[in-house]
Amino acid sequence: MSFLGWTFLFGAVAVAGPIVAHMLAKPRFRRVPFTMVQFLRVGRHESHSRRKLRDLLVLLLRCAIIVLIAVLFARPVLNVKAAPQQHKSIHYLGLDDSASMAYRDDRSSLFEQMIEKAMDHVRRAPDGAVFGVYGLASGRLTDGLSRSQAIAEIKRLAVVPKGARPADFVQALRQAIQAASPGDPVTATVLSDFTPEVLRGLERVREPAAVAALSHETITAMRPVSNAAVVGAGAIEVVENKLDVDVVVANYGDSEQHRKLAMKSGNRSAVSLDVALSPNERRMVRMRMDLGLGPQGGVQGCLPVELSLEPADGLAADDTYRVGICIPRTTSTRMLVVHRADEAFLFETAIHALAGQGPVGALVLRKVAAGRLAAEDLKWADVVVFSLLPGDFSCPTAPLKSYLARGGRIIFFATEVGNLQISEHLLREGLLAALPQKWIQGIAYPESQPVAGGGIAFGEQAAKALANYRFDKIALKGHWQCRVPSETECLWRLTSGAGFVYGRSSGGGSTILVNTSIDGSLGLLAKSGAWVAFCRFLAGESDRVRRFCFRADERPALNLPEAMRAGGRTVVAIENCDGGRGQAAVEGIRMVLPPPQGTGWMRTLGEPEVYAAVNLPEGETDLSTPAAQAVADAMKRAFVTDAGPRLTVARASAAIRSRPIWQVFAWATILLLLLEPAITNRLKR
Repeated sequence: MSFLGWTFLFGAVAVAGPIVAHMLAKPRFRRVPFTMVQFLRVGRHESHSRRKLRDLLVLLLRCAIIVLIAVLFARPVLNVKAAPQQHKSIHYLGLDDSASMAYRDDRSSLFEQMIEKAMDHVRRAPDGAVFGVYGLASGRLTDGLSRSQAIAEIKRLAVVPKGARPADFVQALRQAIQAASPGDPVTATVLSDFTPEVLRGLERVREPAAVAALSHETITAMRPVSNAAVVGAGAIEVVENKLDVDVVVANYGDSEQHRKLAMKSGNRSAVSLDVALSPNERRMVRMRMDLGLGPQGGVQGCLPVELSLEPADGLAADDTYRVGICIPRTTSTRMLVVHRADEAFLFETAIHALAGQGPVGALVLRKVAAGRLAAEDLKWADVVVFSLLPGDFSCPTAPLKSYLARGGRIIFFATEVGNLQISEHLLREGLLAALPQKWIQGIAYPESQPVAGGGIAFGEQAAKALANYRFDKIALKGHWQCRVPSETECLWRLTSGAGFVYGRSSGGGSTILVNTSIDGSLGLLAKSGAWVAFCRFLAGESDRVRRFCFRADERPALNLPEAMRAGGRTVVAIENCDGGRGQAAVEGIRMVLPPPQGTGWMRTLGEPEVYAAVNLPEGETDLSTPAAQAVADAMKRAFVTDAGPRLTVARASAAIRSRPIWQVFAWATILLLLLEPAITNRLKR
């Protein structure tokens, strides 16, 4: 017997209390004169003997109660030898069902070979064994299987268009080992082609799984591998109504490949070229497609572009690569500057510097005096820039609201003098992002980068370029303390925490407030080398060729240009890769699609029509034969076969069971508590 809280046993020392009380409680007699003395002596001896016996019995009862209470608090347990258990062996199989296993030579695919080997492993297992089957790519785990159930589960596996994730298998195996009964040996077997991606996945295992035995087998083709793949593509620019795309092709085989690379989009004429690849060679080639636009360009939206290698080889899944390419609405961004005098001179100089950057990304500038802004000017412009906040009610509120609803962008610069009444009116109409309330005089510095994840599209490349100009070292002489509505975002902050750039989405458009002046009177920004890049940043990237391309194991999220936003909707119906219907969530400029079902195209149903391409993870179909030592080293890092002293002790102690017996002492204490007053009262009679 042992005690869980043995320190409570010291409470048994309290038995000294009743003993001391018993010893001090000696009876005192009073002498009384009486004649029949001899009879009194006999009665006195008989009464004294009974009293001593009664007091001793009561003392023992009370001492026993105190000791039992101390033992009860100490929580006694009885260690008994458990009956020997029949331990069962548990076998976990990690089977590679990734896309590369679909490679087929003249006889069978790698996946079919793996299935046969896995079933043979199950058949050779000892009687009474329990099995668990895990798909390294699908993440599907089924455990607690009998032999026949394990074979049936193995046959149900199928190749999925994803990469293997062996680290997830190690994690699942560790959890299964913890849940297993002590003494049950757990073994692991991994069957895979052990591509470079699988080996890298094993190297990423943080904590290995401790197993009783470990085995692995590399599944390889019977003959030298013949496999080439399109592994990447990116749109470069649109030149003279022609789209240039850089395509990356790779030879994952053991022999030289001569293939035809074709590019097509819808009913447009396909273009092709011949590609020769040496073994293990990776090459980038540029292809050009005629978009069929008119001389003035046009609304092209999002084009589904497919690149394919012909003829097919041992693995067709990587012979086709898809990329959704968003073509800009115009060949340039038209910018309208609303000014009063010559305060926009530095801004105009920056725009002229940007105008010579080529047909994509160029800016076209037009100026109009404040008070003469007309609806026709707004129809022409993609971006409207107010060099300072309007000073009177001549600002055309209704045309500006219509302009925002069409997807336009309005930019307001601020000076230290402003008409707060007019600004509050513009704020109520949804035309101003924030309301300047109090001018704060003092040197202020912007942070080096804008706030990440904003809901308004800006020039990503321009934002990166601004870091080279040490943007956080450019001083401003002061800033406005602003009242910010709940629907407004702070897109860029000052180092003091105040807002530098505020943005507010309205329908498909946006309005922006820059907390400084356009001419540098409130600081050195407009006079610094960062000014041109900052103007490019504010203009946005609605004219940039975009690429919507994702892996099958990631959740697609698109940053849409302003012209392609869903008109204020928060949910858009989409079609998944497998033809199923679903919904995409629109959050500002972002459209978040549901998880892909396979590879292929995900597209919106209705306007705006957007295509998102879903392809295999890059490098997944690299069938380079792995070195046996590299595979063995990777397995040793992810699994350990020596369980160590901790597991040995756990198995040894499993033969002894601890049975709590505090209930016995509790009932004994209760019984004595009931007997003690009854016995005491009885003996007093």
